Formats: sequence, C-alpha cells, structure tokens
Amino acid sequence: MAGERGAAALGIVELAKRTDLFSGMDDAEVENLVYLMNGVKKTFRRGETLVHAGLEATRMYAVVTGKLHVYEETSADRQVLVREIGPGEVLGLWMHSVPEVACWPGTVVAEEDSVVISLSMSAARNLAQKADASVARLAVNSMKILSREMFRMWRKLTVMDASTIEARIKAYLAILDNETGRTGRVTVPFDRERMAEYFGVTRPALSRAIGQLRDRGLLTWRKNVFTIRF
Repeated sequence: MAGERGAAALGIVELAKRTDLFSGMDDAEVENLVYLMNGVKKTFRRGETLVHAGLEATRMYAVVTGKLHVYEETSADRQVLVREIGPGEVLGLWMHSVPEVACWPGTVVAEEDSVVISLSMSAARNLAQKADASVARLAVNSMKILSREMFRMWRKLTVMDASTIEARIKAYLAILDNETGRTGRVTVPFDRERMAEYFGVTRPALSRAIGQLRDRGLLTWRKNVFTIRF
C-alpha cells in the first residue's frame, strides 16, 4: 500500500513543496497530506476557466506555476478583476475555512498556462481534527496565506471606495508606494487591460484618467513603472 501511494505521488510531492501551503515540510509529510487531501496535479491553458461563479466549491487549488485571475460580474455586466493568484498561493483556502460558503463567488480563469495541485476541501476540513506536527504546520501555513489574502482584499476595497477613476488610480499607486518604502516609484503588476479590469472601468476610460493625472503633473510612467508626485 505504501509503495503504491509513493508511486502515485511521484512528482506531485516536489510540485506541492513549491507552494506556500506545504512550506517547511519534508517529503514524507507532504506525500501523506497530499494523499489525505486527494491531491491531483492539473494543468490549465491560458484563457481556460477553472471554476465558474455559482459552481459548488469542493476543491481548492495550490498554484505551482502560472497565474490565475478571479473575476466578479458587476451590475453593469462587466467583469471586474478581483484578485490575481500566483505561484505558491492557494485559490479557495478561505472557502475551506468558511464551510457555510458553498459556491464560488467569482469566475477563475488561467491568465497564463498554469500547473496547480487540486485538493479536496472536505478532506482538508477533516484533517483539521488531527493534532500531529504536519497538520499543525499546514494550519500555520494556511493562516499566513489567509492573512495575505485579507490584506489584498483590504487594498482592493480601499481602492474601489474612491468615487472617480482618477481617485482610484491615486489610491492604488499610493498604497503600492507605501508598501515599498515611499520611494515615489511604483511598479504595477498589471498591463493596462488588466489594470482597467482591476478598477472596473474600460481601458479607454483608464487611459484618459492616467493622461489627466499626467497633465496635472501628478505622475509620469514608463511601461508599468509609475513615478508619482502626490
């Protein structure tokens, strides 16, 4: 039985160890936890949908390589980019921790070709009843990831609370600048199309707002690096 488990887990252990969820664990611990959570390696091509909003949430996804984008539909039938999930991070971890939320609140699309480890939420909840060392590490890692997710959602809410596109841009760049030591130079992790989705506006509207801020002497940019003066 142990040999069969080892053969079945060949490769997935090394992939899982590259994610934050299994940080600090040895091969045997990772193999055991992946097995207990029915872990499966999955590959998604760019543009492929992992989950649709409203679909029952039964699995969470630890990202090994690539990038996932989470979208919500607005009242104006426009998709808003809510969150970006990169290598090492976990999609759906907060839903595992809040079992009364039964369905995905947003649609998740692979922004790049991506490799993920799919894990059973119900199996992960059952593991929480155990008290061995590897489960304790899993819980600590989960709390670290959830804390980062909460911070990013706070950032998003702060930005979207601004009443105009210009105000949203200023709020977003100011937050990024504060996080990097107030240098006045900010690298935005999105291209213009994704940046517009993040703010919930069209790309032309975003371009006009950035141009107006530039004309007022409040910012300049080169590609995705902004120099701010506010």
